[in-house]
Amino acid sequence: MKELFNKRHILSIGFFVPLVTTIVLIIVLILNTQKTVEESVTIENEELEVNTKIRFLSPWGGSDPYADTLSFVLQKFQEENTGITIVNESLFGDDFLIKLQTDFASGNPPDVFGLFPGSVRDLLIQRHQIADLTDVIKRDVKWYQSFYPNMWKYVTFNKRIYGVPLETIVECLFVNKDIFEKYNLQVPKTLNELINVSKILKSKGIIPIAFNAQPEGTYIYQNIIVSIGTKHDVENPIKNGKFSDPYIKALDYLKELYKVGAFPTNYYSLTSKQRNDLFLTKKAAMIVQGSWFIPKCDPKTVDIYFFPQVNGTDKKHLIYGLGGGTFYVSTQAWQDNTKRVWAIEILKYLTSEKVARIFVERTGLISNVKIKDQPNVKNPLRSKVEGLIKEANVFVAPPDHFVDRTVWEEVITKNIPYYLQGTISSKLFWEIAIKAWEENIKKLGE
Repeated sequence: MKELFNKRHILSIGFFVPLVTTIVLIIVLILNTQKTVEESVTIENEELEVNTKIRFLSPWGGSDPYADTLSFVLQKFQEENTGITIVNESLFGDDFLIKLQTDFASGNPPDVFGLFPGSVRDLLIQRHQIADLTDVIKRDVKWYQSFYPNMWKYVTFNKRIYGVPLETIVECLFVNKDIFEKYNLQVPKTLNELINVSKILKSKGIIPIAFNAQPEGTYIYQNIIVSIGTKHDVENPIKNGKFSDPYIKALDYLKELYKVGAFPTNYYSLTSKQRNDLFLTKKAAMIVQGSWFIPKCDPKTVDIYFFPQVNGTDKKHLIYGLGGGTFYVSTQAWQDNTKRVWAIEILKYLTSEKVARIFVERTGLISNVKIKDQPNVKNPLRSKVEGLIKEANVFVAPPDHFVDRTVWEEVITKNIPYYLQGTISSKLFWEIAIKAWEENIKKLGE
């Protein structure tokens, strides 16, 4: 307005001053009125903008047996809590870990996420990218005591608690018992018996073991490792600059199975879902899987057993620990006061007795949360898992929890086909793995 009505113009048309003054006042009033309306609209919008978005990521997505139940539970949480939207970005299989690592590396981590223990989680903790939950958990005594205490060690790092453990897992041998009955076969208890049974099944045109060259496909390799070595050897894979004997010998046993035709001919190109489907559609007689696979199986035709022991020992080894249903909060979300409050509420909800019961009754999940009244578990395989836990003599966490995850996925897993087919020797295989691990350690220290 100063440009329109400067002193020079006002002096030259002084007789219009009253009129101009009136016009100016009117314009000012109009502008003030518009400004007041705009401010009111902005204030109203701010009052409506109470909704908080929480990005959630876990391996329970896609065709995972827990995916539908997770979606149901998260939807219930939103219905019971106004002002919160949970964006569920969960993915199935090997894609999950790729996304998780990419999100953290790009500075866009999920707010709340599920992750199994292991080197990836430990690295995120060392980089201060996962929130320390110790004080929050222990301050809520009722919540803290609602978990079975023997599992806290799996989410503790340097004496601090970083995660809340809902799901306990075991790995074992799943068998299509109708195929075994058809050919009058006994379920193998030793590795030699597994090799012999595989020969017979191969001759009948049945794929003996559903296997693929993906991280999930290595469950059979991991179980061979555990059945060979001591708990100390498995949990300390590097000794004097070399991989310990169980890791090396287990690969040799895997090759023996390969030589007798125990695996699908196209095992190297199968996805994890395709591998699972081979077993579920009765094209494969056996698969090594985890307790989370139970909901996919028909208990009328499927049974579960300890993985065959290599040396035929009386001791029964069992891979046992926490799975992807172990939940964490990213440090980035923790530093946002609003997201922190919601993240804690989500953790408490996911690990409440009510939700634990839902997962157990719907999927057969093995809960680390105490449930007072016995859940109504429909699938008898769930009870069979509990029986394996009671019978086991030695409990060992999955070997891929102790090996650098990048080395496990990008080196060991990807080189297995080359070793099985004789393209690279055992010596070269492990030299490559050691070198990759040492390089990762060096990068971490830089």
